Amino acid sequence: MLWLCIRLPRLPLEAAGAGPARVRQPRSERIALERLAVWAQQWSSHVGCAPPTEAGDDARLWLEIGASLPLFGGHVRLCEGIRAALAQLGYRGLLAIATTPRAASLLTRSAQTEPALDAAALRQQLAALPLALLDLPPATLATLHASGLRRIGQLAAIETAALACRFGPEASRYLQQLYGQMADPVTAVPLPLQYRAPCEFDDDVDSVQALLFPLQRLLWEFQGYLRARDRAVQRLQLRLVHRGHADTQLAVGLAQPGRDAPVLLRLVRERFEALQLPAPVRALHLEADDFVAPAILQTDFFARDAERAQELQQVLDRLRIRLGADSVHGLQTLADYRPERAGRAQPAAAAAGNAAPRPPSMPQPPAAPPCTADAVRPCWLLREPLGIATPGELLAGPERIESGWWDGADVARDYYITRSRAGARQWIYQDLRSGQWFLQGLWS
Repeated sequence: MLWLCIRLPRLPLEAAGAGPARVRQPRSERIALERLAVWAQQWSSHVGCAPPTEAGDDARLWLEIGASLPLFGGHVRLCEGIRAALAQLGYRGLLAIATTPRAASLLTRSAQTEPALDAAALRQQLAALPLALLDLPPATLATLHASGLRRIGQLAAIETAALACRFGPEASRYLQQLYGQMADPVTAVPLPLQYRAPCEFDDDVDSVQALLFPLQRLLWEFQGYLRARDRAVQRLQLRLVHRGHADTQLAVGLAQPGRDAPVLLRLVRERFEALQLPAPVRALHLEADDFVAPAILQTDFFARDAERAQELQQVLDRLRIRLGADSVHGLQTLADYRPERAGRAQPAAAAAGNAAPRPPSMPQPPAAPPCTADAVRPCWLLREPLGIATPGELLAGPERIESGWWDGADVARDYYITRSRAGARQWIYQDLRSGQWFLQGLWS
């Protein structure tokens, strides 16, 4: 096994959600460390943690990375990625890799930068390090020092039985676990099925903008959780806890499942722009219950169609949040030649790729007649065709449409593209039964 230890020397300060903490907050530190342990499982399925101790030891995370190295391009790239991700969260971490969790923890406190990838490398690196780095009681370290021992290698040279006899079983057991001669299990932090991430503030927050920094951290941690579970989310809930007032609930929905923190943050910003706080905020909670499989984006070197579709979907999500879900619609195409029945509005979330199939009894449409390059159908159709006296200047056409005999609303029309006296392009038709002209579409 191969262990990566992340030491968090500034966790008591960095765990504060808004501004520096005036006093130690053990509960907030514990919650922040547990969230980090869940976040770190995007790189390893076995992650353990230890909170800061009263003796002064820092908070630590352990990741078993033996199986992860091929997936992330080796230990150098893995450590670079973890450091960058920690910086996004606003944490400073000291990283070290060794064959045992105790050795990895010890190396984070030393000047050693090379990983100890096997037992021989571990012995070589530990040999010259001072005894003060050992995680032993101060009285035991004082006894070792009084015996003339100064380096870890000197202590390791003593036989196990003699070491236990002279310095006690605790020192012997610790040294065996340090070198991997005795099991040193790390309790794994489980991945929850529902996500709950609280962030409590030392002082009440009375500005929406001031909530964005802790919210950004929560969303980056949430992204790590989603990657660890290989899931995506289509709806999450933000709960703002007030003092002496009911909680403010904010739902953030996506048209398609996603898990990218920057996308989620943009959507939340849209919600925050119109938010009026009824009272100062004392805590912020991010909650999500339902998860789905992620939509994996596959692209090639030359085509960006999939990326453009994803970007368009993100724009639609922002419009739905800003204008309301009922104000943004897509157009579903229907297998009908009559323009007024060839499409219908539907929620934007369901519009993509939802074209109705053509009934097998209907013939294929005829090829469009030869016309100029301007002869395309307009996207803007009038709600009801408007009767006109005479057509303007004919530019293209006719295009004949005879359809609808099966539902009692059959039509027989010749369509033309014309230019009005004001220079606007219009899509008109002549009813072949009555001879009357109608305006049905316009170009902007």
